[in-house]
Order: sequence, then C-alpha cells, then structure tokens
Amino acid sequence: MKLRLLPDTFGILKLTPPQDFPVWLGQARVFFVAQTSDEYSIFCPEDVIPEGIDYSGGYRCLRADGDLAFDEVGVVAKLSQPLADAGLSLFLVSTHDRDYVFVHRNDLHEALQIYRAKGFTVEE
Repeated sequence: MKLRLLPDTFGILKLTPPQDFPVWLGQARVFFVAQTSDEYSIFCPEDVIPEGIDYSGGYRCLRADGDLAFDEVGVVAKLSQPLADAGLSLFLVSTHDRDYVFVHRNDLHEALQIYRAKGFTVEE
C-alpha cells in the first residue's frame, strides 16, 4: 500500500451545535467534518482555524493512495494495527475513495519507520 504525507499540519476540534456551518473552512484545501446531534468534529489545516477557537494541534496526515476497491476488506486494520501495536495513537478518516491517518507530529518519524518496515511505500 502507498501512503502520501500531506504537507499541512492539522488541528482537530469540536464545535457545539446549533450553529451555522463554519464558513472559514472554505479556505482549506482539504478538511473533514462529522456532525452529530451534540458536536461538529473537524479536522483541518491549523492555518485556517480562527483565533479564539480551541483545538488540538500538531497532527500530520497520511493519505492511502492506490487502487483500493470501495468494499475492500481490512484496509483500516492494515493502517491502524501496526501503529497500535507500537503504542502510537491515531485518528483515521475514511472517505469514498481514500483513507487518511492522522498522527501527532511527535510520533510521525516513528510512524513512518513502522509503515516502511511493514512494506508500505511512503511518499513525503
């Protein structure tokens, strides 16, 4: 499997509804939002997060590239298990075509070494 390190450093934040969709997200090249009855969870580049919004920062994102079938079994396990076995925390977001692994920048070097040792191709 091929992983590509995205250039941005991401923040992860929670907004409490009801409120309008955050217009400032439109500045981001890539972002992820989940809305539930009690929160918006947002993953986005730190540089678009307005001052005064509390967030957890310093996350780097690895995108799983390649021809993965929509219903392919085991992709999430392949991405998460090696890091979990090493005691590294991660967030994983799946879209229709791709999977994205978020690791804190303090763990990035180790995560890249682990993936390479497991046979992943990593493009930085």
